[in-house]
Amino acid sequence: MPSKIKKRGVNSYLLSVKYQQKEYTKTVYTESKNEADRLWKLFASEVIQGNALSGDTQKMTLLQFYDYWKRHYAVKNNELTTIAYDDSLFIRAGATLGHLKIDKILPRHILEFLDQLSAPDAGHGNKPLSPNTIRKHYNLLTTLFNAAKQWKFVINNPLDDIKPPKQTKPNKKIASEEAMTLFLEKLSHETLKHQLWVLLAFGKGLRREEIFGLQWGDFDFEKNTVTISRAAVYITGIGITIKDTKSDNSYRTLSLPTDIVTMIKMWKEEVKIAAQRRNKRLKIIIMDDPVSVEKWIFSQVNGNPGHPHSFNTFLKRFYNANNDLPKLSPHLLRHMTGSYLIRSGVDVASVSAELGHSNKAFTMNTYIHELESAKEHAATTMQGILNNLKPKTSF
Repeated sequence: MPSKIKKRGVNSYLLSVKYQQKEYTKTVYTESKNEADRLWKLFASEVIQGNALSGDTQKMTLLQFYDYWKRHYAVKNNELTTIAYDDSLFIRAGATLGHLKIDKILPRHILEFLDQLSAPDAGHGNKPLSPNTIRKHYNLLTTLFNAAKQWKFVINNPLDDIKPPKQTKPNKKIASEEAMTLFLEKLSHETLKHQLWVLLAFGKGLRREEIFGLQWGDFDFEKNTVTISRAAVYITGIGITIKDTKSDNSYRTLSLPTDIVTMIKMWKEEVKIAAQRRNKRLKIIIMDDPVSVEKWIFSQVNGNPGHPHSFNTFLKRFYNANNDLPKLSPHLLRHMTGSYLIRSGVDVASVSAELGHSNKAFTMNTYIHELESAKEHAATTMQGILNNLKPKTSF
């Protein structure tokens, strides 16, 4: 028997192929030496075509490779918020597939995992996971195996042969003008701070994290503008972290309505007065200016930026106390900014710039329904114009 085929057991053979100064090995199971010879030829062909792993390839489990991928790619290229979210997604994949060697994971393993995610009690509180969440699990695994293939840890990506799970476009229910009139009327009885949170989200389309990343130096009260240049993000296990805006286009300078400027100035005075009262109560003298340019607009008592999740907490309390109002979130308030602007005839490019979207295509995709309605309105209006321009014919 040639040295390239070694008998290892009763019905097993170790195949070895040397190619380009690397050795490739594979164990096959057969009772026939002739069949072992045939399998060796097939294996040699796979090696030459680049469809086999060399014997010195590190064999990792999916859990081990996820840590390897984070260390060599994610921490260098992804934001902390993205890494934290990927960690939360990988919990299920790690529990189900993590013990398997990545080069041994087959499409059937992925399909069984996706079936588990689709179970009616797969989510928190024995509720089902949304189709979009299931798709995000699929996307993360695809990213991992693409990297494993690129780095020569596996030959094939098992997800290439699996159709991606369907996604659903979230149905964001836009509050009517009548509902928002009532909402804002009742909001006027809340604290100035809470009013500003809502108005910065709804009136200017700021992201929740952008609101809590504002500093006093970001406002220009002569020009009535605010510059968005950072975000305060909460990351589980780390806390509140200050980072750059979401994209280059998210860095923007916005003109402010007069009412919001007036409220910002009033809030500035409240912050000063509150600091003075606190210092008097504690019997301390602090020379530090509580509204200097580097101070946070919405800060905690210790001077750190406020917790962005407190916005959600307020809206939940506000809705529970006024259950005749539309149920809104910080993100929906921001989304409504775009909807109301488009309904009012503002062009897509301006809306995209106002909201700090990465590009106009994203804006168009996000507000496609509003744009379609605008087209229908334009067509109806044009028909009315044409009707008025028709020559009057008398019979």
